[in-house]
Amino acid sequence: MKKIMMVSLMLTIAMALQAQVKVAPKMEKGTVKTYVAEATITLPGQGDVKVTADSKYSITDAKADSYVLEMVSTDVKTECEPGNIAGKLVAAAQEMMKDAVVRATLDKDGRIQNILNGDEVKARVDKQADTFIDQMLADVPQLAGVVSKDALKQQVSQALTIEGLVQTLQQATSPLALNGKTIASGSQEEFVSQEGLKMKRMYFVNGKTIIANSVMNMTEDEMKQTIIKQVEKSAPDQAQMIKDNIDQLMSTGMLKMDHKETATYELQDDGWVKSIVVDSTTETMGQTVVSKSIVTLK
Repeated sequence: MKKIMMVSLMLTIAMALQAQVKVAPKMEKGTVKTYVAEATITLPGQGDVKVTADSKYSITDAKADSYVLEMVSTDVKTECEPGNIAGKLVAAAQEMMKDAVVRATLDKDGRIQNILNGDEVKARVDKQADTFIDQMLADVPQLAGVVSKDALKQQVSQALTIEGLVQTLQQATSPLALNGKTIASGSQEEFVSQEGLKMKRMYFVNGKTIIANSVMNMTEDEMKQTIIKQVEKSAPDQAQMIKDNIDQLMSTGMLKMDHKETATYELQDDGWVKSIVVDSTTETMGQTVVSKSIVTLK
């Protein structure tokens, strides 16, 4: 009996490892999918930031081997405490993208290829950045003594380059994230997060449900370089001090970094995502940020 059970278990494992799916949603001109996204980000010592938005994905043109997609976020709402600086940065980035139409080309499997109107989107958002940042500095006047207005503007708009917009449409919470991939249980891939962190992802497939577990995959030297780059962007006045003391700070654990993420996707029969649930934890310099996002097809 034990032998039969062991054989049965091994067969079950073998079948699970063979499970795979090609993600290539059905697309044609006129296809429209609207998703509701709800995100809660818990910041250390500053409470929660809550963001909700509707995002509409429309196929406006179709050719034999490519599509044109228009994506626009509407009904964007953010909630955070008045003194929550990090929360206000998150809120500003979300609010400024409200009603901004992003036009992109997709290949025949729906994988993002290029942004067609990146300069237009960036120019539109940049016009709003000054207003948002002036309001932020008025709400939290002590912020002016910590970081310059230009540095704040850079942080808010850094995702608005062509590369940044492509990454946004490929991130775990995007309905396009898996498009074009042939995914098997146990398969792995390496990628770079929007924060510039080198990551490794492993997939598990169960019918139309796909789970992607991601962990940081960086050497100590790579981590040092990433930390320095982040400090140069967010607090340039402190960059030289960090560079001079990076080894000591790393050895004491003061600059420890870690990031973990679990994303669960449920696909429809037409290949489009029905729902996404993403849980992530980021630890930087002893501070932990926890976020949970739920994306649902209307």
